[in-house]
Amino acid sequence: MRIKMSSPITGHKQVIIGGKTYTLRYPWRVLAEISANHGDNPNLFDIDTVASVGAMGIDDPEMTAEKIKELSPPLIPFARDVQEALQWAYFGGEPLPEDPVTEKKSRPKIGLWRRLRRPFKWGSAR
Repeated sequence: MRIKMSSPITGHKQVIIGGKTYTLRYPWRVLAEISANHGDNPNLFDIDTVASVGAMGIDDPEMTAEKIKELSPPLIPFARDVQEALQWAYFGGEPLPEDPVTEKKSRPKIGLWRRLRRPFKWGSAR
């Protein structure tokens, strides 16, 4: 028996539900189904959503969203595993791209020095 390992290259992520190991994987067909059912950014902290998205990624017809909710795996680790498998499906093993909106721009240090020094110039003799 060959055991599949988690791999960002192939997009396979191992999860344990109810003492059994399952493999999460999100091919394009499943990504399109997730997008149609849950939108472009599904809320993986919603129990119904994470169970549904998780069940869509498991290639076992007996592992439905209802079955996942019944077996009740720890929510945060399961949601993290689902999110990681989804990231692998979209980006492979590459790091996530930076969000240009949240990236802070640092001001030049020379400008900061001038702004700090400016109030003290008014009282000094030239």
